[in-house]
Amino acid sequence: MILRGRLLIDARSEPRLGWVRIDGDRIAELGDGPPPERADAGGDACLICPGFYDAHVHLPQFESIGCESDDLIGWLQRVIYPAETRWSQPAFATRALGESLDRLVTAGTVGFAGYLTSHPHAIAAMQAGHARRPLRAIVGQSRMDRRGPDDLIRQPVAVRPAPQPRLAFSVNPRFAVSCSPELLQQCGDEATSDAIIQTHIAEQVSECELIRSLFPAHPHYAAVYDAFDLLTPRTLLAHAVHLSSEEWSLVAERGCVVVHCPTANTFLRSGLFDLHAARDHAVPLALGSDVAAGPDVAMPRVARAMIEVAKVRAMTGHATTPVPTPAEAWTMITLGNAEHLGFAGGGRLAEDASADLLVLRLPFEIDEDLIGRLLYTWRDDYIERRVLAGKLQ
Repeated sequence: MILRGRLLIDARSEPRLGWVRIDGDRIAELGDGPPPERADAGGDACLICPGFYDAHVHLPQFESIGCESDDLIGWLQRVIYPAETRWSQPAFATRALGESLDRLVTAGTVGFAGYLTSHPHAIAAMQAGHARRPLRAIVGQSRMDRRGPDDLIRQPVAVRPAPQPRLAFSVNPRFAVSCSPELLQQCGDEATSDAIIQTHIAEQVSECELIRSLFPAHPHYAAVYDAFDLLTPRTLLAHAVHLSSEEWSLVAERGCVVVHCPTANTFLRSGLFDLHAARDHAVPLALGSDVAAGPDVAMPRVARAMIEVAKVRAMTGHATTPVPTPAEAWTMITLGNAEHLGFAGGGRLAEDASADLLVLRLPFEIDEDLIGRLLYTWRDDYIERRVLAGKLQ
């Protein structure tokens, strides 16, 4: 298969007119000028770029986008837990999961890390949905055993299937508030040397206060996870809005990836993420939509929100806050997120890279402001064709 268009190889450089030849699920060759044979998709006016990667998304929550509440805990109890209990019916779970995957694909997402409900049959639903929509994915049951409805806290643990080429299952303690020490230890024991761990940390001040009351023997939130061997180089920590300097140092020492969720932090009024602290401690940083707390499925809008949050923080008493450039933000939702999720060959246009690409037809001129225009005007209908695992969608 051959794609024709301007090749966005580096977000810092002007895309060049050329072509991409795909063989199987890999990019076999890149070339300049006219393609050696008729192109299957694209054209001289199109832009060819890597698809997007979402480092934090809740598949059961797409129908809860826009449903507000006073704070995180109240929102979970009023909106999210009732929505997730609907997945107790396997047929409903299978249908809803497929719809969530479709919405990711529509938005140009080609890979993600995310959460299912706590129901064991959600694993089978994911396998069935993924067979028809082969995104690169890391997912796990949302593990919880307290402070939630019985239908969610009394579910048995499904055996994690062996990793497949484009689908792996992670260990996902929901967050320490909803997990007893025994469950946290169980999750730590399950997270073998190759298992990804996904959880949440320090999203809201009230949540951090609750952690102090639930785990009084530990000095702070990060120490709770560390005590149960849940801070590792394979750990994805969502939010981290209210970490202390000591916690940032511990997270950095353990090599965890922090997932910044700017749209969700704004929607739930959680706070302004401290990008300066993340960079100052050299903590790997990814970006996540965090649907449904995050109302935007499309990762370019999440990347734009990261820039805007940094600008607001810099204007409100934190002048040292670094403001990412559009090119930096675009790179985060492509190559950066792919690398942090362990998706080898993802997020780039290069020979032998993964053929998970987008063909865009844009209503504006491709010039030196291309990336800024993409981020600030993004619409899903910019996408003319999608390529997943080397196949046109």
